[in-house]
Parts: sequence; C-alpha cells; structure tokens
Amino acid sequence: RRDRCEAALCLHGEGLPTKEIARRLGASRNAVRRWVRAGRFMPYRRAPGSSLLDRYLPFVEARWREGQHSATVLHRALHAQGFIGSYDIVRRWASRRRQDGPARSPSARVPSTRRITRWLTADPTSLSREDLAFTEALCSAAPKLKQASEDIGAFAELLRQNDPTGLTPWLEAAAATDLGGFVTGLRQDEPAVRA
Repeated sequence: RRDRCEAALCLHGEGLPTKEIARRLGASRNAVRRWVRAGRFMPYRRAPGSSLLDRYLPFVEARWREGQHSATVLHRALHAQGFIGSYDIVRRWASRRRQDGPARSPSARVPSTRRITRWLTADPTSLSREDLAFTEALCSAAPKLKQASEDIGAFAELLRQNDPTGLTPWLEAAAATDLGGFVTGLRQDEPAVRA
C-alpha cells in the first residue's frame, strides 16, 4: 500500500487525473483522493474501542472450543443470548480466530466412509498406528460395528484361504447378526461363492 500511495502522489504531481491514477495503480478513486489529500502515506489504524461482542466473549469462546466454528451458527446462538450485533461482527471475529488458532492437523479430518470401511475390513496388522487407533475408538463407541467388522474379517479370511468348508458355519453364525441381508445374498449365489 505504501508503494501505491507514493506512486499515486508522484503521478498526481505529474498532473494526471485521479481516474487515470486509479486505473494505472489498480486502486479505487477514493483511495487515490485520500492519498493525495493526505500528501503522504497514512497507515490505517483501527480506532480503539470496545466491541458489542466483548460481553459475550466467554460464551462464544466456549462454543469455539467445543468445535463450533461456523459464524452463522455462532451468530444465531449469540442472538439467542441477547446479542444485538450484526453477523459481520461475528464473521470477522471468527475469521481472526481461525487465523490465530492452531492449524488443523490433517488427522483432525474425519475420514470418508469408504476409507473407514476399508480399515474395518483390512487385516489390523496392515494398518498404520493412527488408522488402527481410529478404528479401535470407533469400535469401542459402537459395539455392533465391532461385531460386524469381526464377522466380515472372518469372511475375508475364508476367501483368502480359499476354504469352502468354513463357509457353512460362518453363514449360520452370521445369519443371526446384522449381516443377515448379506448372508441371504451369499446363499442365493452360494455355488458361485464356493467356486
């Protein structure tokens, strides 16, 4: 900005009109007028003062720490608390907070359904420590998922070992679980599965 201001002052000294200076520098005409009127570069300083958000900072910070980073949702929650400020106040605060806060690590992203399914059906020894920790946490939170994962793992092992004798006991055991629909489909195609 300083360079553009100095260039604007130089061009103004040469007698160029404001519109031409603005076009050449890619600045607004108002900015050029402001620079010319001041006669030198004036850094922008925000006037000190309190924000309408100050009173609600403990509330909004708590929501932020809980993982709520949407300015729209935060503004609605603040409004329900009696906040009379605009959405833009909250949006600017959230934007600054995102810049100030720690960068999200790639592992903080929720994996896709396809990736989780692959992890659940893979041999646990082939997974990275992070992937294994994620699947263990997921299975401890959802015991039915853990059971389904174990049943699918046993089926995959039957296929890897090409063991048709183990298929019938597996089908009988899995029919009573949440894999009943899968078992029904396998029984319809049992000759192809055994081949």
